[in-house]
Amino acid sequence: MGKIVLSFLLAMIVLCSVYAVAQERATASQVSADELSSTSLSGGHRAGPGANMQSMQDPRNARTPASGNSPSFREQNSVTRQPGTVIVMQNNMLDREKLEDFLKQNTPFKNGMSYFQEYVTPYNDAVLSYLEEEGLDDKYSIYQAAVSWIWVPDMTLTGKQETWLYPSQFLYETPSYSTNPVPGAIVSDCEDQANALASLLIASGEYDESTVRVAIGEVSLSGTSGGHAWVEVYEDGKWFPLDPTVGPYYDDGTGSVADSDESNTGYYYFKDRKYSVVKLWYYYNNEYFIDVSARTGNAPDNWEAVPSGYS
Repeated sequence: MGKIVLSFLLAMIVLCSVYAVAQERATASQVSADELSSTSLSGGHRAGPGANMQSMQDPRNARTPASGNSPSFREQNSVTRQPGTVIVMQNNMLDREKLEDFLKQNTPFKNGMSYFQEYVTPYNDAVLSYLEEEGLDDKYSIYQAAVSWIWVPDMTLTGKQETWLYPSQFLYETPSYSTNPVPGAIVSDCEDQANALASLLIASGEYDESTVRVAIGEVSLSGTSGGHAWVEVYEDGKWFPLDPTVGPYYDDGTGSVADSDESNTGYYYFKDRKYSVVKLWYYYNNEYFIDVSARTGNAPDNWEAVPSGYS
């Protein structure tokens, strides 16, 4: 009789232990699910028109920045803005080869286009909505909107040396990034601003794919050279630069925004002025692409010309 009672008690102890473990795992699973839901649904990013669907359906929005490319925080956040000029450049940018490798790792290759072209999206719903919401009905108003965007280095905004955003993300999501040092403002660095500006100009009908392009290359400011992105447009048989980074920029050293000089933000400011290009790397938009260094790609004949103000 005693053995039966003892066996019964041992069985009850085992059952209670199994139940307790099951309850603990269920609770842990619920916590993990709640945390995931909080991260996914309330991340604080305002989605633009059509952006939610694009983010869910488009695997390009799930990019992971290339690893091993991040220098120290202090190195990454140093910037150069040369007195007498208006361009702001982030020091320690990726060089040509590393930039190409970064995009290969982080941008799905689609429809036979280059990786760069994926980031010019003139027919995206968010780009078209931005034009309408901001009342941008000509190239001048588009450029004035662009030079109001605030330049912020990738390391400050994303914690990575290099992060490329689609125009929909740049225009509608960066204002509410928790890492945005200027909450509510549209912020990012040169390539995101250039890609968005080119997209808006094409979407507006002011230009088409044969007469606006993004340029990426090496520029020199105050004896410092580094990678930079800007836009070129073609008028009267000539190309000339547009650069939205002539607008305000965030200074990590002071923790404040440095305003731009409005006299330097005119649409034709760079048409007859020197623009300190050391070497051109790439030209592209959503339809055409040229690797300038390798002299490969496909584009109209007028893309062979470069602005006269390049040094």
